[in-house]
Amino acid sequence: FLAVLIACSQQGLADEGFRHYESMVSDYGCSPNTKHKACVVDLLGRVGKMSEAEDFIMGSGSENDPILWHALLRACRIHGDKERGIKTGEKLMELEPFAVTSYVVLYNLYMDAGKISLAMKTRGLMRERGMSKEAGISWAEFGGSIHHFTDGNNSCPHNNAIHARLEELLVSVKQKTERGGTDIWELGFQSRKDGEISLARHGELLGVALGLCTLPSAAPVTVMKNQRISWESHETLKLLSARENRGIIVRDPTHFHRFDQGSCSCRDYW
Repeated sequence: FLAVLIACSQQGLADEGFRHYESMVSDYGCSPNTKHKACVVDLLGRVGKMSEAEDFIMGSGSENDPILWHALLRACRIHGDKERGIKTGEKLMELEPFAVTSYVVLYNLYMDAGKISLAMKTRGLMRERGMSKEAGISWAEFGGSIHHFTDGNNSCPHNNAIHARLEELLVSVKQKTERGGTDIWELGFQSRKDGEISLARHGELLGVALGLCTLPSAAPVTVMKNQRISWESHETLKLLSARENRGIIVRDPTHFHRFDQGSCSCRDYW
């Protein structure tokens, strides 16, 4: 049942997924666990029914389980429901007071909503409790060797060549998107006052650039990452897959993202 519910969720088949969920009890006498319930929240979230998803959580008997609220939070982020997202983030802070991700998510939610003082308060509380965000690390195997890339760290091997290759790719994509579509320069790379492109904080992009430099032209590039891939990197990799006519795979903690010809296998929902 869990596999069927996940499949329905990924395909956006909310009505069909609900029928399977209800049949668990009515036809098979199975008691849904929190994973099944989280799938229902995800089903509703994917089709933009955030209010129904929240009502389902509150009536599920598992309203104090973080996994359901994380599913709702993901839907709020994708659909831009900032008010409900903040409410959900605050709920997760109550349920997981010592989970670093709860602080980081709530901080970002406050910042996106322009609530700077609340964001700073959240960051201060995180520091008071001696908590710090885990470093973002990406890695890939090329030529029989494992290569690691830490977000914000410029000390990786072949650093200059990788940065030059990635900047070349971004410039070519920018020229293409100037005629319409996503502006690559608006994805957070031109963050410094001197106009220099900021690349080092996206380790997965550096890993992909190295793969494009070293692998045969027909070989897909596969990179692993210990954190959820950012929206900026996700959009960039979609553009690069079309520009290079290459399959690019990024595995983060929750998804395999297969980028091909300008689209991703997650359908922009992760």
